[in-house]
Amino acid sequence: MRDTPTGPNNKLLAYSSIILIVLGIIGLALEGSLIVGFATMGVGAFVPAVQRAGLPSDTMTITVALSSSAAAGLLNAGLQLWAGRSGLRLRKGIGTTERCQTLGIVLAGLAAITWLTDRITSGALGTLDFAGLVLSIAVPIAYYAAARREERDDFWEGIKEQTAVAPVARVATCVNDRFVLDEATGALRPAREGERASVEFLSLDEYERRENDSAVARHLAHSARSIHHCTASTFEDSVYGSLLIPREDLLASEMPFDNDVALAFNLERDHLELVSDDADAASFVSYYLENQTLVKHSAATVLFELCDLVVHDDTTFLIDVEDRLDHLEDNMSEDVNEIPQDFTDFVMRTRSDLRVLESFYRQLSDVADSVATSPARVTSEQTSELFHVLSSRTDRLASDARNLRDYALQIRSMYQGKIDVRQNKVMTVLTIVSTIFMPLTLLTSWYGMNFEYMPELHNHYSYYMVIAVAVAVATAEIVWFKRKRWF
Repeated sequence: MRDTPTGPNNKLLAYSSIILIVLGIIGLALEGSLIVGFATMGVGAFVPAVQRAGLPSDTMTITVALSSSAAAGLLNAGLQLWAGRSGLRLRKGIGTTERCQTLGIVLAGLAAITWLTDRITSGALGTLDFAGLVLSIAVPIAYYAAARREERDDFWEGIKEQTAVAPVARVATCVNDRFVLDEATGALRPAREGERASVEFLSLDEYERRENDSAVARHLAHSARSIHHCTASTFEDSVYGSLLIPREDLLASEMPFDNDVALAFNLERDHLELVSDDADAASFVSYYLENQTLVKHSAATVLFELCDLVVHDDTTFLIDVEDRLDHLEDNMSEDVNEIPQDFTDFVMRTRSDLRVLESFYRQLSDVADSVATSPARVTSEQTSELFHVLSSRTDRLASDARNLRDYALQIRSMYQGKIDVRQNKVMTVLTIVSTIFMPLTLLTSWYGMNFEYMPELHNHYSYYMVIAVAVAVATAEIVWFKRKRWF
């Protein structure tokens, strides 16, 4: 993997590295005392311990046992120090995760061997000895797990981002929210008593009580009960429809919402009604009021700014998605074992989010077209031009989202291709090795029968002849495979 600094949250790697260094120092001290004791007291001092272990007490056996114990202990302590140093260096971005993982695996196995040789030379076996065995194996395993986590974090660095979303603290009510356009600032503000509202946010029940005689109102009320997409229709002096803003787009625009926002609208020349019982819709309207920037002169421009608010930063978001996919493609090395297991899930989740965004952009483009082409008595020429611009922008966003979906699919196909190539290489190696040993297995099986009257059984040179035949057969096969370019 790439040599990049580790994140500060991988404390397990730091702790396990420090413990390994401490264990390595203790191990060197213990093995040093063993060597000093053997040099000063001689073989006789270790005879009782070897006898308790059930081994012969002759000088050769004791010497071999002590030498093996000292060699295993020194090797284990040296590797513990090396692993601890490598782990701490990896925390600073120096070294590779592969080395740490390899050292962790080797130390876990070597710890058992060292423990066994120590028990032979000491002859002791108690609770503390088992606790030492568990500790000496558990620490390398934890070290290995931390290195694996570091490898995974290193792969996803700059690709995955955890965004904490804090929903706006506001609850939808059945009370009218009435707003007017301030003539001085062109901003939307709460209406005072007696002022005619330019924009109203109504609950569904309130809207039905006020507008139950209108065909548009009946249709809008029916649609508002179950909003599944964005749509707009023109009827007489109004444009009415619904907006379903998916959470994927709200997150792309860095808005503080966890769920989809659904609301219906009815736009007339000087009046805009927003209808919803959804708490998130009420929060969204409140968020819009706090973040409005456009100077507005009609209710239609309010609807435009409301729609524009959720897509005006999406180009930056899609560029960021493209950068992440580029980074993801760069991280796909030839060794597919370095690619985390959640790679496919991430790519498919990204494609799913892009599909939702593409669908939303196309629906919003249709809504903008409907408003832009509405009769002059609903929107002015200047406002219609704004919605034409919004339609063009969302069309481009939909095209970009579709291209990124295709790019993500290509990356997944590349990953699958690398897996297939690696599997083919592995199968090729296994096939070649199996093919080389098949005639050798036949040869050894044939001469392993040991029949009494086998001509070669008592021949003085039979053993060497079989070796020569085996080597000749293996060599001939390798030459043949090479000529056929099997490897």
